[in-house]
Parts: sequence; structure tokens; C-alpha cells
Amino acid sequence: MSSDQTPAGQDGKPEREKSLTHRTVSGFLWSAGGNAAQVVLRMLVLAVLARLIDPASFGIVSAALIAISLLEVMGQVGTSQAIIQRLELNKRDIHTAMSFTVVTSLLMGGLLYLFAPEIAALFGMEGVAPAIQLLALAFPIRGFSVVSEALLQRWMQFHRLAGITLASYVFGYALIALTLAHMGWGVFALIYGQIVQTIILSLCHIFFTRHVFGLGFDWKILRGMLVFSGGVSLSRFANFFAMNADNFIVGRMLGAEALGFYSRAFNFMIMPVGLLGNALDIVLYPAMSSIQNDEERLRRAYLRAVSLIALTVMPLSAVMVVLGQEMILIVLGGNWTEAVVPFQILSACLLFRIGYKANTILARAKGAVYRSAWRQWLFAILVAVGAWGGHFWGISGVASGVGFALAAQFLMMLNFGRSLTLASLGELASIHLRHLTIAVLAGGGTYASATFLRAQDAPHLIVLVAGGISAGVVLLTLAILAPRLYGEEGAWVLGTVAEKLPAAKRFL
Repeated sequence: MSSDQTPAGQDGKPEREKSLTHRTVSGFLWSAGGNAAQVVLRMLVLAVLARLIDPASFGIVSAALIAISLLEVMGQVGTSQAIIQRLELNKRDIHTAMSFTVVTSLLMGGLLYLFAPEIAALFGMEGVAPAIQLLALAFPIRGFSVVSEALLQRWMQFHRLAGITLASYVFGYALIALTLAHMGWGVFALIYGQIVQTIILSLCHIFFTRHVFGLGFDWKILRGMLVFSGGVSLSRFANFFAMNADNFIVGRMLGAEALGFYSRAFNFMIMPVGLLGNALDIVLYPAMSSIQNDEERLRRAYLRAVSLIALTVMPLSAVMVVLGQEMILIVLGGNWTEAVVPFQILSACLLFRIGYKANTILARAKGAVYRSAWRQWLFAILVAVGAWGGHFWGISGVASGVGFALAAQFLMMLNFGRSLTLASLGELASIHLRHLTIAVLAGGGTYASATFLRAQDAPHLIVLVAGGISAGVVLLTLAILAPRLYGEEGAWVLGTVAEKLPAAKRFL
């Protein structure tokens, strides 16, 4: 055994691999647990805010956040991703990245404040300019903490990241927005909630990395970072335009109220699994980066990520399509019926929206950022074309156009991910066909239950609960009678649960 090899454990796996797997699984459980708690809280907060604030106010904030998101992408220029991806890192690297993001964030925040009226004019909506200017005040604060957050990811401090995110939402957005909304502040309740959440989040990230926090500059280091960051930034710009082109078109062509309905439908659709996607990104990116040169381990990690996304998202997507009406009316209320059909259309595309993440994470870990970037730009063009073509049929038409763009991007990125690993097309097809079967059966059970109860004029909550139980019964029955449908990923999940929760072994 050479000196750079790590001794194998009792099960034959190298200790280094076992340690990485343990940290990755533990980190995912922390992130997923924190995100699950946040999903519940967000739904509760949204349910209250939707009854206190009109749809047009949500539309104004959505428009302002488009501008904020664009400037955030420009201000960071991907340096945080370079911090995570580097195999070796020192304080000079950290301080250079921090200085760069601070300077660019201050510059972008100032430009955003000064040109807010001109930016707002692009939307043709009243009230957007003051919202942009207020949100711009907190923008530079975020610049001070971007690298700190990346360091916590690199160090796999996922329990801290989960706690910080949850605390900032509870004591920032939820507390402030609900209080001010109750006092009748309307759109400003949403704005000040966003600002306080950003401040708390940033200060916490800085606090936990204060021992390496500092400013300094080394042009040679920065130049090396920017080579990698350039590709990341190109992808992030493309992703920004792809994720906001539909909102811009709805706001510009259909108005603030339509944007309020559409943006809530999209955000509500993405809420249950969007945070799952964020958890995967936070955990898998540093893990894949650390094994970027080990092709076999990387292939296994990639296939497992693809499998877990399909296992989680596809059955949930089917259930959300069937129960979309009940979900919208229960959470948002009777004034939001126009959001039901767009929500169902977008829910049908849930796998496409989340599934591509495993491939973009892989591309960043492998350093293939420029090859990923042009695919992201093609996707952005498809979203814009689809949303513009669909707007003639209202927000449901926009949702359909975006759905086609999401499907095209998913297939394109799946093939790209395959090319970066040793994974075969047959393996990827098998994974998705198995979980499509599960999703169809779960959705069928939910549809039968929901149709029967709707015919009896049952309350929406009863339909929702019964439909969810029906889906659960189908999934459990399949796990008992046809466990092969769940594949290795199903067995891996059960084994992981048993390992983390010894008491569960009696039931698995």
C-alpha cells in the first residue's frame, strides 16, 4: 500500500470514502430537515399573508426581486463557487474573494438604487421603483457574507447552515412580514421582511467564519478564480434570465395582478421540493468537488443523486397535479382560484425543474462550467420564447410554454451529465421509467380518492388529506409487493434511515 492510500474499513470501503459518505448523508439530513421545517413555516406564513395582502402587492415585490437577483448574480461573479471547488485553499484566497465580492456588491447596490426608476419603467408597473430602492439598501450587506456562506459549505457545516437559514426566516421574514401585514403595511411588509431576513442571514454567516474573515487583495489569485468563476457566472446569468423571463413577460404583458397569481403559483409549486434542490446543491457540490478526479466514485454519486431526485419528486408531482385545486384554495384562499391551473401545469413539470440540478452540480464539480453555460443560455431563450408565445392564452399559456422549455432543458442536461461520467443512457432511462411507474400508480390512487370525495361535496381539507393518504398507501404497498421498482436507491434510503435511527431497524 502506497503512502497516499487510505486503509480500508471492515466493510472493504476506504475510510476516506466512508467519512465522505457519512458527512454527505449527515449533511443532507440536516439540510433536508431544516428545509422541511422551512417549507411548513413558509406555507403557514404564505397562508396568512395571502389573506392580508392583495395579489398586486405580491406582483410588485416579485418584479423588484427580479432586479435584485440580477444584481446579486453580477455582484458575486461566481467567486463563492470557486472557493468551494478549489482542492486547496488558504487565507489569502479567502480574503481576495471576500474583498472582490464586497466591492462589487457595494457598486451594484449603489447602481440599483440610483437607476431604480429606469429599471421599474421596464415593467410598466407602479410601485416597483420604491421597492427596488429599499431592497437595494440591504444588498451590500449580503456581499460581505457570500464567501462566508461558501466556506461553511466547503467545511460541510450543514447543521449550522440549516439553523442559520431557518432562524433568519423565522426572526426575519416571518416575524416582520406578518407583523407589518397585520398593521396594514401591504407591500412594505413583504419588502421589510426580505430586508431583515437578509441582514440576519448575513451576520450569522460572518459570525461562524469570523476566525478567517478579512479583506485583502492578490491579483494573481483573483485572476485564477475568475477563470473558473467566468463560466459559473455565465451559467448563473443564463439561469437568472431563464427563471425570471416568464415573470417579466407576465408583469409586462398581463399586469401586476396576473404576475401576483403566476408568481405565487410558481413559488408554491416549487416550495416543497425547491428546498430539496437547494439542499442537494449545498451538500453534493462540495462532496462531488472533493472526488472530481475519481471517475467511479463520481459516477456512483451522480447516479444516486439522479435516483433520489426521481424517487422524491415524481410521485409528489403526480399528487400535486391531482390535488392542485385543494392545495391552492386551502393555503392561499378563495381569492386565488386563477392560480390553480398554472400551478397544476407547473407541478407536472416538477421533475424537469429539479432534476437538472444533479447535472449542473456535476458540471461545476468537474470544472465543465463553460460547457454547461451555453446549455443554460439555450434554456433561457426557450423560456422566453415559450412564455411570450403562451401569454396570448393568459398565465396558463405562459405556464405551458415554460413547461416545454423545462422538459427540453432537462433532457439536454441529463445527456450532458451522462457525458461527464461513466453512466450509461440505459441506467438513466431505467431509473426514470421505474419512478414514472410509481408516480402514475400513486397519482391514480389519489385521483380515485379525490374524485369520489369531490362528488360527495367533501371539504377541501378532507379531499387533500384523503388524497395524500391514498398516495401513501399505494407507495407503501409497492414497497412491500414490488420493492424492485424502488431500486438500489430505495434500499439505500431504508439502510440510511436504519443506520441513523437505530430504533427504526425493528420496522425495516
